[in-house]
Amino acid sequence: MAVEHLESINAKPTEKSDVYSFGIVLWVIIAGKEPYEAFNSTCSYNKYQIHLCCRPAVYIEEKAISTLAHLCDGDARAGLNGLQLAVQARLATGKAPAGTKGSSSNEIFIREEHVKEGLQRSHILYDRAGEEHYNCISALHKSMRGSDENASLYWLGRMLEGGENPLYVARRLVRFASEDIGLADPLALNQAVAAYQGCHFIGMPECEVLLAQCVTYMARAPKSIEVYQAYSKVKECLKNHKGPLPSVPLHLRNAPTKLMKSLGYGKGYKYNPVYQEPVEQNYLPGELKGIKFF
Repeated sequence: MAVEHLESINAKPTEKSDVYSFGIVLWVIIAGKEPYEAFNSTCSYNKYQIHLCCRPAVYIEEKAISTLAHLCDGDARAGLNGLQLAVQARLATGKAPAGTKGSSSNEIFIREEHVKEGLQRSHILYDRAGEEHYNCISALHKSMRGSDENASLYWLGRMLEGGENPLYVARRLVRFASEDIGLADPLALNQAVAAYQGCHFIGMPECEVLLAQCVTYMARAPKSIEVYQAYSKVKECLKNHKGPLPSVPLHLRNAPTKLMKSLGYGKGYKYNPVYQEPVEQNYLPGELKGIKFF
Protein backbone atom coordinates (compact mmCIF):
# COMPACT_ATOMS: atom_id res chain seq x y z
CA MET A 1 0.00 0.00 0.00
CA ALA A 2 2.04 2.94 -1.25
CA VAL A 3 1.70 6.15 0.73
CA GLU A 4 0.69 8.14 -2.32
CA HIS A 5 -2.22 5.75 -2.88
CA LEU A 6 -3.57 6.50 0.56
CA GLU A 7 -4.22 10.12 -0.45
CA SER A 8 -7.02 8.97 -2.71
CA ILE A 9 -8.96 7.30 0.10
CA ASN A 10 -12.21 9.19 0.49
CA ALA A 11 -13.47 10.18 3.93
CA LYS A 12 -17.07 9.11 4.28
CA PRO A 13 -19.26 8.47 7.28
CA THR A 14 -20.61 4.95 7.49
CA GLU A 15 -24.30 4.44 6.83
CA LYS A 16 -25.07 2.12 9.75
CA SER A 17 -23.06 3.61 12.59
CA ASP A 18 -21.86 6.88 14.05
CA VAL A 19 -18.21 6.07 13.24
CA TYR A 20 -16.40 7.82 10.41
CA SER A 21 -14.66 5.78 7.73
CA PHE A 22 -11.02 5.31 8.63
CA GLY A 23 -10.10 6.76 5.24
CA ILE A 24 -10.46 10.17 6.86
CA VAL A 25 -7.66 9.24 9.25
CA LEU A 26 -5.16 8.56 6.51
CA TRP A 27 -6.20 11.50 4.35
CA VAL A 28 -5.75 13.99 7.18
CA ILE A 29 -2.32 12.63 8.05
CA ILE A 30 -0.95 12.50 4.53
CA ALA A 31 -2.47 15.76 3.35
CA GLY A 32 -0.78 17.52 6.26
CA LYS A 33 -4.02 18.88 7.71
CA GLU A 34 -4.63 19.58 11.36
CA PRO A 35 -5.12 16.57 13.64
CA TYR A 36 -8.72 15.58 13.94
CA GLU A 37 -10.95 14.39 16.67
CA ALA A 38 -12.83 11.26 15.67
CA PHE A 39 -15.47 9.70 15.46
CA ASN A 40 -18.88 11.31 15.71
CA SER A 41 -21.59 11.33 13.07
CA THR A 42 -22.61 14.84 14.10
CA CYS A 43 -19.32 16.18 12.71
CA SER A 44 -19.62 18.01 9.40
CA TYR A 45 -16.69 17.99 6.98
CA ASN A 46 -15.55 18.15 3.39
CA LYS A 47 -12.28 17.10 1.75
CA TYR A 48 -10.54 20.36 2.65
CA GLN A 49 -12.06 21.27 5.97
CA ILE A 50 -13.04 19.12 8.91
CA HIS A 51 -15.13 20.52 11.74
CA LEU A 52 -14.19 18.56 14.80
CA CYS A 53 -16.00 17.52 17.90
CA CYS A 54 -14.87 16.88 21.43
CA ARG A 55 -12.84 13.69 21.04
CA PRO A 56 -9.04 13.39 21.52
CA ALA A 57 -6.88 14.60 18.63
CA VAL A 58 -4.83 11.81 17.02
CA TYR A 59 -1.25 12.37 15.81
CA ILE A 60 0.53 9.70 13.77
CA GLU A 61 4.25 9.87 13.06
CA GLU A 62 5.45 9.55 9.48
CA LYS A 63 7.51 6.43 10.23
CA ALA A 64 4.38 4.68 11.49
CA ILE A 65 2.61 5.35 8.19
CA SER A 66 5.60 4.03 6.20
CA THR A 67 5.69 0.88 8.32
CA LEU A 68 1.95 0.42 7.88
CA ALA A 69 2.25 0.72 4.10
CA HIS A 70 5.18 -1.72 3.99
CA LEU A 71 3.65 -4.42 6.18
CA CYS A 72 0.24 -4.32 4.51
CA ASP A 73 1.83 -4.74 1.07
CA GLY A 74 -1.00 -3.23 -0.95
CA ASP A 75 -3.90 -4.40 1.23
CA ALA A 76 -5.65 -1.12 2.08
CA ARG A 77 -8.36 -2.82 4.12
CA ALA A 78 -5.76 -4.48 6.34
CA GLY A 79 -4.02 -1.14 6.80
CA LEU A 80 -7.21 0.61 7.83
CA ASN A 81 -8.16 -2.16 10.24
CA GLY A 82 -4.71 -2.21 11.82
CA LEU A 83 -4.59 1.57 12.19
CA GLN A 84 -8.07 1.64 13.68
CA LEU A 85 -7.09 -0.97 16.28
CA ALA A 86 -3.92 0.99 17.09
CA VAL A 87 -5.94 4.14 17.77
CA GLN A 88 -8.52 2.23 19.80
CA ALA A 89 -5.77 0.66 21.91
CA ARG A 90 -4.22 4.07 22.62
CA LEU A 91 -7.62 5.48 23.55
CA ALA A 92 -8.04 2.63 26.00
CA THR A 93 -4.54 2.58 27.52
CA GLY A 94 -3.43 6.20 27.68
CA LYS A 95 -1.99 9.28 25.98
CA ALA A 96 1.44 10.25 24.71
CA PRO A 97 4.36 10.78 27.10
CA ALA A 98 4.65 14.24 28.58
CA GLY A 99 6.82 16.65 26.62
CA THR A 100 6.06 15.09 23.25
CA LYS A 101 3.77 16.23 20.51
CA GLY A 102 0.35 14.95 21.34
CA SER A 103 1.06 14.85 25.08
CA SER A 104 -1.90 16.85 26.32
CA SER A 105 -4.82 15.19 28.05
CA ASN A 106 -6.87 15.53 24.89
CA GLU A 107 -4.34 14.13 22.40
CA ILE A 108 -3.20 10.69 21.26
CA PHE A 109 0.14 10.03 19.54
CA ILE A 110 0.53 6.89 17.40
CA ARG A 111 4.08 5.59 16.93
CA GLU A 112 5.48 2.75 14.84
CA GLU A 113 5.19 0.21 17.67
CA HIS A 114 1.50 1.06 18.09
CA VAL A 115 0.86 0.40 14.40
CA LYS A 116 2.61 -2.97 14.65
CA GLU A 117 0.57 -3.85 17.70
CA GLY A 118 -2.61 -2.89 15.88
CA LEU A 119 -1.69 -5.09 12.92
CA GLN A 120 -0.94 -7.98 15.26
CA ARG A 121 -4.35 -7.59 16.84
CA SER A 122 -5.92 -7.67 13.37
CA HIS A 123 -4.03 -10.90 12.63
CA ILE A 124 -2.25 -9.72 9.52
CA LEU A 125 1.24 -8.74 10.69
CA TYR A 126 3.31 -10.99 8.43
CA ASP A 127 6.30 -9.62 6.58
CA ARG A 128 6.92 -12.02 3.71
CA ALA A 129 10.43 -10.67 3.19
CA GLY A 130 11.44 -10.27 6.82
CA GLU A 131 11.92 -11.98 10.15
CA GLU A 132 8.31 -13.02 10.65
CA HIS A 133 8.47 -15.04 7.43
CA TYR A 134 11.33 -17.14 8.79
CA ASN A 135 9.87 -17.31 12.30
CA CYS A 136 6.61 -18.79 11.04
CA ILE A 137 8.14 -21.35 8.68
CA SER A 138 10.46 -22.42 11.49
CA ALA A 139 7.49 -22.81 13.83
CA LEU A 140 5.62 -24.84 11.21
CA HIS A 141 8.61 -27.09 10.59
CA LYS A 142 9.20 -27.73 14.29
CA SER A 143 5.51 -28.34 14.98
CA MET A 144 5.29 -30.99 12.25
CA ARG A 145 8.53 -32.56 13.45
CA GLY A 146 7.06 -32.71 16.94
CA SER A 147 3.88 -34.36 15.56
CA ASP A 148 1.65 -31.54 16.85
CA GLU A 149 -1.04 -31.38 14.18
CA ASN A 150 -2.92 -28.53 15.88
CA ALA A 151 0.09 -26.22 16.08
CA SER A 152 1.15 -27.22 12.56
CA LEU A 153 -2.19 -26.19 11.12
CA TYR A 154 -2.14 -22.93 13.09
CA TRP A 155 1.26 -21.86 11.73
CA LEU A 156 0.20 -22.80 8.22
CA GLY A 157 -2.84 -20.56 8.64
CA ARG A 158 -0.72 -17.70 9.97
CA MET A 159 1.40 -17.84 6.83
CA LEU A 160 -1.35 -18.26 4.25
CA GLU A 161 -3.70 -15.69 5.80
CA GLY A 162 -0.76 -13.30 5.99
CA GLY A 163 -0.26 -13.56 2.23
CA GLU A 164 2.54 -16.13 2.00
CA ASN A 165 3.13 -17.70 -1.41
CA PRO A 166 1.57 -21.20 -1.17
CA LEU A 167 4.24 -22.62 -3.48
CA TYR A 168 6.91 -21.60 -0.97
CA VAL A 169 5.14 -23.57 1.76
CA ALA A 170 4.63 -26.52 -0.60
CA ARG A 171 8.34 -26.62 -1.48
CA ARG A 172 9.22 -26.71 2.20
CA LEU A 173 6.82 -29.61 2.70
CA VAL A 174 8.55 -31.56 -0.07
CA ARG A 175 11.85 -31.08 1.72
CA PHE A 176 10.31 -31.98 5.08
CA ALA A 177 8.90 -35.22 3.67
CA SER A 178 12.40 -36.48 2.90
CA GLU A 179 14.41 -34.83 5.66
CA ASP A 180 12.19 -35.52 8.68
CA ILE A 181 9.96 -38.42 7.61
CA GLY A 182 12.05 -40.20 5.02
CA LEU A 183 11.86 -43.98 4.91
CA ALA A 184 9.58 -44.13 7.95
CA ASP A 185 6.77 -43.29 5.50
CA PRO A 186 7.91 -43.00 1.86
CA LEU A 187 4.37 -42.01 0.81
CA ALA A 188 4.85 -38.66 2.55
CA LEU A 189 6.97 -37.50 -0.38
CA ASN A 190 4.15 -38.38 -2.78
CA GLN A 191 1.76 -36.34 -0.66
CA ALA A 192 4.07 -33.33 -0.64
CA VAL A 193 4.75 -33.41 -4.39
CA ALA A 194 1.03 -33.78 -5.12
CA ALA A 195 0.29 -30.82 -2.84
CA TYR A 196 2.88 -28.70 -4.66
CA GLN A 197 1.41 -29.61 -8.05
CA GLY A 198 -2.11 -28.91 -6.82
CA CYS A 199 -1.08 -25.48 -5.53
CA HIS A 200 0.52 -24.73 -8.87
CA PHE A 201 -2.64 -25.76 -10.75
CA ILE A 202 -5.33 -23.96 -8.76
CA GLY A 203 -3.61 -21.33 -6.59
CA MET A 204 -5.10 -19.53 -3.59
CA PRO A 205 -7.53 -19.64 -1.94
CA GLU A 206 -8.59 -23.05 -3.26
CA CYS A 207 -5.23 -24.68 -2.60
CA GLU A 208 -5.23 -23.84 1.11
CA VAL A 209 -7.06 -27.08 1.95
CA LEU A 210 -4.48 -29.06 -0.05
CA LEU A 211 -1.72 -27.63 2.09
CA ALA A 212 -3.77 -28.17 5.25
CA GLN A 213 -4.19 -31.85 4.36
CA CYS A 214 -0.50 -32.24 3.59
CA VAL A 215 0.61 -30.48 6.77
CA THR A 216 -1.69 -32.68 8.86
CA TYR A 217 -0.32 -35.79 7.14
CA MET A 218 3.26 -34.70 7.82
CA ALA A 219 2.52 -34.01 11.47
CA ARG A 220 0.87 -37.40 11.98
CA ALA A 221 3.44 -39.41 10.02
CA PRO A 222 6.24 -41.36 11.75
CA LYS A 223 9.58 -39.59 11.66
CA SER A 224 13.02 -40.75 10.53
CA ILE A 225 16.16 -38.74 9.75
CA GLU A 226 18.21 -41.81 8.81
CA VAL A 227 18.68 -40.80 5.17
CA TYR A 228 19.27 -37.15 6.04
CA GLN A 229 21.99 -38.03 8.54
CA ALA A 230 23.62 -40.54 6.19
CA TYR A 231 23.85 -38.03 3.36
CA SER A 232 25.24 -35.43 5.76
CA LYS A 233 28.06 -37.90 6.55
CA VAL A 234 28.73 -38.32 2.82
CA LYS A 235 29.09 -34.56 2.40
CA GLU A 236 31.38 -34.39 5.41
CA CYS A 237 33.51 -37.21 4.00
CA LEU A 238 33.92 -35.39 0.68
CA LYS A 239 34.62 -32.07 2.37
CA ASN A 240 37.34 -33.47 4.63
CA HIS A 241 39.08 -35.62 2.01
CA LYS A 242 42.70 -34.62 1.47
CA GLY A 243 44.09 -34.55 -2.04
CA PRO A 244 42.41 -35.77 -5.24
CA LEU A 245 39.24 -37.79 -4.82
CA PRO A 246 39.71 -41.56 -5.27
CA SER A 247 39.02 -42.86 -8.77
CA VAL A 248 36.06 -45.06 -9.62
CA PRO A 249 37.02 -48.77 -9.37
CA LEU A 250 37.56 -50.29 -12.82
CA HIS A 251 34.91 -52.99 -12.43
CA LEU A 252 32.27 -50.29 -11.78
CA ARG A 253 33.15 -48.15 -14.80
CA ASN A 254 31.07 -47.94 -17.95
CA ALA A 255 32.68 -49.59 -21.00
CA PRO A 256 30.81 -48.49 -24.17
CA THR A 257 33.86 -48.84 -26.48
CA LYS A 258 36.38 -51.56 -27.27
CA LEU A 259 39.20 -49.30 -26.12
CA MET A 260 37.65 -48.92 -22.70
CA LYS A 261 37.10 -52.64 -22.44
CA SER A 262 40.73 -53.23 -23.38
CA LEU A 263 41.74 -50.90 -20.55
CA GLY A 264 39.85 -53.05 -18.07
CA TYR A 265 36.73 -50.92 -17.72
CA GLY A 266 33.91 -53.09 -16.35
CA LYS A 267 36.09 -56.17 -16.06
CA GLY A 268 35.14 -58.45 -13.19
CA TYR A 269 31.81 -56.82 -12.51
CA LYS A 270 29.21 -59.27 -11.22
CA TYR A 271 25.68 -58.68 -12.47
CA ASN A 272 23.60 -59.41 -9.38
CA PRO A 273 20.29 -60.50 -11.00
CA VAL A 274 21.88 -63.59 -12.62
CA TYR A 275 23.18 -64.95 -9.33
CA GLN A 276 21.06 -67.12 -7.06
CA GLU A 277 23.10 -66.29 -3.97
CA PRO A 278 24.10 -62.88 -2.60
CA VAL A 279 27.06 -61.41 -4.44
CA GLU A 280 30.10 -60.14 -2.59
CA GLN A 281 31.50 -57.16 -4.41
CA ASN A 282 33.13 -53.87 -3.46
CA TYR A 283 31.29 -50.76 -4.59
CA LEU A 284 33.44 -48.09 -2.95
CA PRO A 285 36.99 -47.01 -3.77
CA GLY A 286 39.61 -49.05 -1.96
CA GLU A 287 40.56 -46.06 0.23
CA LEU A 288 37.03 -45.99 1.64
CA LYS A 289 36.65 -49.70 2.29
CA GLY A 290 34.73 -50.30 5.50
CA ILE A 291 33.33 -46.77 5.82
CA LYS A 292 29.74 -46.57 7.06
CA PHE A 293 27.33 -43.74 6.37
CA PHE A 294 24.27 -45.46 7.88
